[in-house]
Amino acid sequence: MAILPGRLGTLTARDVMTSQVIVVYEQDTLESALATLKEHHITGAPVVEDENRFVGILSISDVIPGEGRADSLVPPLVHGVDKVTWELYDRAAPSDPQLSTDKVYSRMTQPVTSITTNASLVEAARVMCDGHWHRVPVINKDGSLAGIISTLDVLAALVNTADEPG
Repeated sequence: MAILPGRLGTLTARDVMTSQVIVVYEQDTLESALATLKEHHITGAPVVEDENRFVGILSISDVIPGEGRADSLVPPLVHGVDKVTWELYDRAAPSDPQLSTDKVYSRMTQPVTSITTNASLVEAARVMCDGHWHRVPVINKDGSLAGIISTLDVLAALVNTADEPG
């Protein structure tokens, strides 16, 4: 297994994860989950049971048909100079009347590989690369959600350690 040099090689999931995670619950309706994602300007979130036990991931591609696929007729999210346009969320409700009744557990991705808080940064990045995922959940020993690491978190760790005085 590769080991990164310097302080970058000592970083663990606990060091780079976001611990204040926006989650959706497996019993939420898809409409409610989409509202949560839109409100927080995120494209996916961990799914937890009532006891905060991690059970899956819900991404926009699980909810809005065509999003994230090569044959998609739905345009991707448009990134502007100072904001992200969330028109996909606005178009989801009219196109799928089941959003108000179907539950998150019916469309979430599972199983999803997760890592523990003491996993190395390289291990986190490897899991993300192997699965082609933009985020990886970080769990405690009891299976409860401790945090999440996004691709931006990995890049920030790289940049921040590169900028540290040597």
